[in-house]
Amino acid sequence: MTLRRTGTRKPVCKGSVVKRTICKTTIRKTTVSKQTECKPVSRKKCTRARFKKSAFAAISGIDQTLTNGVFSKVQYQVEELDLNNEYNSATSTFRPKQNGVYTLVASVAFEQITMTPVRMDLEIRVNGVPRITDQENFTPRTGIIDASGIVQLKVRDRVEVFARATGENGDIQSGVATRFEGARIN
Repeated sequence: MTLRRTGTRKPVCKGSVVKRTICKTTIRKTTVSKQTECKPVSRKKCTRARFKKSAFAAISGIDQTLTNGVFSKVQYQVEELDLNNEYNSATSTFRPKQNGVYTLVASVAFEQITMTPVRMDLEIRVNGVPRITDQENFTPRTGIIDASGIVQLKVRDRVEVFARATGENGDIQSGVATRFEGARIN
């Protein structure tokens, strides 16, 4: 004779308190009672829970002058977003509070006075070392250059943006086209 279960109720444990529970299982119209001991629920510690989200975005609030052939730090004074208080708008520097992989984007809108061809360089530097770069040649009077990428950052690394115009002096235009932003992705 084979018995088959037609329904089962599982005991419910709350927290880590151990309780004795009587479960009833119906087996072919016969009710059988058995004692079941609940064990504490073991929960894995979630490593993500201890990390705060990290993201920032800032734009330039004033026009800036680029001297021919000289790298100048780009100022992004207007902070639009800073989830973990890691961006300093006074120094235009991002300093992460946690290790991780970050995506970074910087752009510069510029204007030149003459129609002379200009080569623009844009660098996102980590602790003074270029990690993400872009170089473009422009012949019109205005243009936008941007650089983006993914980098591994450590706690308190110093992330800054530098630009250079080669061919003549230029002006970095303020506004949303001149921006610096980033977020931790892992």
